[in-house]
Amino acid sequence: MSSVRPLAVLLAPLLVAGCFEALAQETPRTNVLIEIGRPGERAVPIAIPMPKGSGPADEFWTVVRRDLELSGWFRVLDANASLEPTTAGIRLGEFDFADWRPTGATILAKTSLAATDDKLRTEVWIYGVDGGEKLDAKAFSAGPTGVRSLGHRAADFIIQTVTKERSFFDTKFAFVGNFTGNKEIYMVDADGYGRRQVTKNGSINLKPKWNATGNAIAYTSYAAGNPDLYVADLGKGQIRRVSSRSGINTGGAFSPLGDLLALTLTVGGDSEIYTIDPYAGKEVARLTSSPGIDVSPAWSPDGSKLAFVSERSGGPQIYQMNADGSGAKRVTFSGSQNTDPAWSPTGDRIAFVGREGGHFDIFTVRPDGSGMDRLTQGQGDNEDPSWSPDGQYVGYSSTREGGAHIWISSVDGRHQAKITSGGGGYTNPSWSNHLSW
Repeated sequence: MSSVRPLAVLLAPLLVAGCFEALAQETPRTNVLIEIGRPGERAVPIAIPMPKGSGPADEFWTVVRRDLELSGWFRVLDANASLEPTTAGIRLGEFDFADWRPTGATILAKTSLAATDDKLRTEVWIYGVDGGEKLDAKAFSAGPTGVRSLGHRAADFIIQTVTKERSFFDTKFAFVGNFTGNKEIYMVDADGYGRRQVTKNGSINLKPKWNATGNAIAYTSYAAGNPDLYVADLGKGQIRRVSSRSGINTGGAFSPLGDLLALTLTVGGDSEIYTIDPYAGKEVARLTSSPGIDVSPAWSPDGSKLAFVSERSGGPQIYQMNADGSGAKRVTFSGSQNTDPAWSPTGDRIAFVGREGGHFDIFTVRPDGSGMDRLTQGQGDNEDPSWSPDGQYVGYSSTREGGAHIWISSVDGRHQAKITSGGGGYTNPSWSNHLSW
């Protein structure tokens, strides 16, 4: 059942190698109380002046600022509004906090950038403005072309220092793009840059899903004429066809341990959910057996349950069941067309797509069916939800500005940001786990 062929293009290493160094604490680190909440709930005013030193300062500064804005944790202020002279430095004692207090900044992040033939290096110093206190400082380095990676790491350090939460800028989206006139699988960095093509078969490729380690993507392709399930092994640079049974082979979702693939098959003419071996494609178990379709399996983070879509009660609704197919329970009861479930990494909510008023929108609900929240409304069609690794955000495809693009929303819907730009055609996004810098 399984066949192997090389990737259509050679995938470059996913990540930029780099290192960091702690900077000497010139004063003891203090505990500064800052009200944070959730992303988008209480944006912390932050000032980020241009980095001191040499190198691609404009690009570095732009990356850091945009990352902080995309995160929803911060409101980035106009650094030119300060009274600070150009001779001021970035370390404690080299500048005056009084020059920054009129800007309304709660946090001040000062950076330096140094470029040599073989390395870029930045220092990041983070301060509480009101108390005139240093919160933390660290230096990072990367290769001479790694300015964007360096900016992401600087932003991540600022976010972790202030919020105690890890950012998502070491992740990627897999998605379907039609930039060549065909629906191919692509990857893009979490900030919308660094787009790379995974498939190049000139056919229809759909529904990419990452595995937990971020080194493989399952997807459905018509490359051989039938909707078969493939796995792109990014580490080995190979594509394997793992299920080519008659009828559809779609919706492949890796279990958290990566030892199973759940998918929809039409072996008996009806759409049912099965599990197969992700390497040989051998059937492991049939999980559903009911009239009407059963599709779109999504694993719980501990691998004990699956959410899925079923028409057993009439129109498509979200259900959950145990990983062996037992104990199926209906989750959604409002709306008549609920599809595309995605289980939060924290296990407490399931995102899905519902249709109301002629448009598709993103909702979340607790696994027991209670506490349904709506993330989007009146903003075009919003589909294919996928969670960030920490469960703080939901990524999805939206047509609110015309062509389909990848957007993110905080879990309460307060903060929404567009990730990709340019021509539309970004659909079926799947958010990776944390990768290595």
